[in-house]
Amino acid sequence: MHTAHSVPPYERVAVETIEAIHTPGFPKLVVVSGPSAMELGSVLEELSAYDRQFRSEVAGAAPEMVRISFADSSPKVQLPDRLLRRAGAEENRGAVLVLQHLQHLSPDELFSLERLIRQLDGTSTSCMSTVTLPVPRASRAAFAEVFGRLRQDGLVHQVNLRPLSPRRLGTMITAEIEARAEPALVSWLWGLTRGWPAAARAVLRTARDQGLIRVVDRHAHLVGGASCPSPSAVDELVLPVRETDGPVWEAAKVVAVLGPLGEAVPRLTAQALSVTEREARDLLARLVETGVLRYRRSDSVWEYRLPLAGVAVGASLGPYERRSLARIAVSALWQGTARCADSAYLPEQLAAAGKLVDPERAKTELLDAVEQLAYHHGDHAYGDHAYDDHRVVRWLRAAADLTADPVEQPRLLLEHAKICLAQGRAPEGLNSLRAVLRGHRDRLRPDQLLDVHFAYLVALYRTGDLATLERIAEHGTPEWPGAGGLLEDAVTRGCALLLFGRWRELSDLLGEIRRQDSGGSVEAQVEFLAAAAELWVGTTAGAERSRATLSARHRAGEATAAEVHSRIGELLTLGEFRRAEQLLVDTGRSPGQLGLPSRMLIALYRGRPKEAMDLARRSAVSGAYGCDAVQSAMYHHAAILLVCGGRLTRAGELLALARSRQPTLPHLLTSAQALCELVHGEAEQALSLLRTAVRRAESDGVVAGTDLLWLRMADVTMHVGRPEPLRECLAKVEGVARRLGTERAEMTRLVLHAAVHADRAAGQAARRLAQQRRQPLEECAVLSHLIRYGLGDPAMLRDTYTMLGEIDALMPRYWLRPLMRTHGVAVPGRQATAEENERLLAVLVSEGLTNKQIAKTLRASEKSVEGRLSRLFSRTGHGSRVELAMAMLTGRLHL
Repeated sequence: MHTAHSVPPYERVAVETIEAIHTPGFPKLVVVSGPSAMELGSVLEELSAYDRQFRSEVAGAAPEMVRISFADSSPKVQLPDRLLRRAGAEENRGAVLVLQHLQHLSPDELFSLERLIRQLDGTSTSCMSTVTLPVPRASRAAFAEVFGRLRQDGLVHQVNLRPLSPRRLGTMITAEIEARAEPALVSWLWGLTRGWPAAARAVLRTARDQGLIRVVDRHAHLVGGASCPSPSAVDELVLPVRETDGPVWEAAKVVAVLGPLGEAVPRLTAQALSVTEREARDLLARLVETGVLRYRRSDSVWEYRLPLAGVAVGASLGPYERRSLARIAVSALWQGTARCADSAYLPEQLAAAGKLVDPERAKTELLDAVEQLAYHHGDHAYGDHAYDDHRVVRWLRAAADLTADPVEQPRLLLEHAKICLAQGRAPEGLNSLRAVLRGHRDRLRPDQLLDVHFAYLVALYRTGDLATLERIAEHGTPEWPGAGGLLEDAVTRGCALLLFGRWRELSDLLGEIRRQDSGGSVEAQVEFLAAAAELWVGTTAGAERSRATLSARHRAGEATAAEVHSRIGELLTLGEFRRAEQLLVDTGRSPGQLGLPSRMLIALYRGRPKEAMDLARRSAVSGAYGCDAVQSAMYHHAAILLVCGGRLTRAGELLALARSRQPTLPHLLTSAQALCELVHGEAEQALSLLRTAVRRAESDGVVAGTDLLWLRMADVTMHVGRPEPLRECLAKVEGVARRLGTERAEMTRLVLHAAVHADRAAGQAARRLAQQRRQPLEECAVLSHLIRYGLGDPAMLRDTYTMLGEIDALMPRYWLRPLMRTHGVAVPGRQATAEENERLLAVLVSEGLTNKQIAKTLRASEKSVEGRLSRLFSRTGHGSRVELAMAMLTGRLHL
């Protein structure tokens, strides 16, 4: 049988019940009660499985369970005789009679059941029964009387199913998906199921099938905001309501929408169903009686006992039916005849009602709700967290659809598209941009229309419609004409080439455009494209000119948010964090208004690796396609963080995901992949990858980010004991530093110059620059390189070791400890070191590495690894790698 800590909740109930039933002297009747047939059915399935297992392992071959259901409406005459004949049959001796749906028994039948249980006392047959709560009012007194007597005589054992706490629900999700459940996913599932396991599992299965849950870096994320699945598995939640008469079902649908309106619900239900208020109250009472609804007196709210059932009922509404109920809700709130404490309820109903209510008032209130959300989350327009709130997307789009103002509508659609792209909801953003191009292109100036075209191309890129984007890159814009002529069409093609990273083609196209554009009609857009494209091939003049005037142009309304975000993203990709921060200040922007990849790099550069990884995962989850320059840098740094934490398999998976999205700076990913190979002890493979990446970058003419590539090449050649390529690495990095003029390239040049020329002054200059940049992981890398090249003061080892501990870099600290001992530097905290070694070993096991791979990674013998693993398993109580990995994933293993 399973050990207690590894058994899911209902399996544990099943195990304990079966073992109890087969224990001599245990009560003859076990009653399992719960809120729905779904939960009870899940328990019964587990009971059947464990009964067979128990009998085969403990009792030998024996009759299995005999199920009898009382869910049908046929009369239960002569109940005791019928069941006794089943129990006494030769083939059923020792069987377990499973009596389902006892709540359907009348009082007389309950008394008959009591006689049966007493007659079974002393036989080899046991009974198990299920009761779906609440018990019908007509039978409650009989239930209390019968089971009270049986309990007093020791003939019944009752098991009341309990929901999981949010924490245990998160553990269950992790076990089901084999990925750590993010808080938003746990909160969403808790809100739907209130922790009932069977319902939660049904939602999980369907949500994954419908793409509402995605896994990146073994973290399960909810995507799609408040979208709710309509799984076929929850039909049984709705079935009991559907099987009632028609008016009760109609009332259930009304409450799915109007329930939050409290005391007004009976009157509004009567209005919706065209019945009297007394009839409506009777219908609601019947839903309460059957356990579908409950009335919360504290705040006068009618709600579904299981919110998921309400969602399932609501999903059955037709489009007009849903809009009509929303209209009733809005009218009642506007007239003051109903109230709702939830401030989001009215805008949600306004969005659903559409033009069935006053469009102008609805639009105004939707925009007010968006502003209130922004005010709640931040002081600037659409505060940082408001950009992450999916309600903003729904409300803005609804407001855009409601307005008849030809100027306001495209503005709202563009704002909606911008936020969708920031949230990673590219398909919705693409829809709004298409609406602008279809209905408002004639009202936009040529420069504005080009900006819309640029956003449209970005949305195509991020939705994965690369075929359309490729046609535009090759032939212009077949779906809609240019924004004023051939030049504008060529500029649009240039944007498509930029997204594909086809720098040489873009450079040639820009040259043609400049020769033709004597009047300067597209000058701003051409300069924007040129600055973005030329930067990556090492020509920085255009980008520098743009940045120099950007804040003034932005204040004057001449520079778009897209240009601001692009310039900031470029600086972050190049490692110019201090300049990026200053540009944020100068343009009045905040990190929350940037895309997730830029926000990830800011968190990393500020020394917040956990936040950086969370943002990287969210970006990878929401951005299903595309990997531009900033995203390439994000994936590079995220993989480095994972490697430093010992998450080697995860790092490889993340890099594979990034490569599948056609990165525009692929050499950044190769640099991180080479580190993975080096950690695995595959230095030659790392060298091969780096040489291939260098050749491709030179072939494409790309310069940006190659400073990291050459530094990694130098690092690997030192590891394999072949320092001869160091001079070539230095020469290449010197060229990068001259052309880009970035701090990171200069710092890399100083490190390699110190290594090649044994120049301690250069090493000290590199360290000072790293300290000024205040980026912990980068500073640790500089110190580690200088120490490896024999140019660092051994006292630097302690500083490096401490900084690595602050960012939980288990792998570099493990490698640094022998070096510290070699140089006579004491490793602080013997007990803490032992615990950290054990934690690193557990991490590597959870990554799926074999003993041989772990030995290569830790530079140890396989025999040593085997011994350490045996001690780890013994101390933690986990008997297998799978159990240990799951304990690490769910957070139950604390090392």
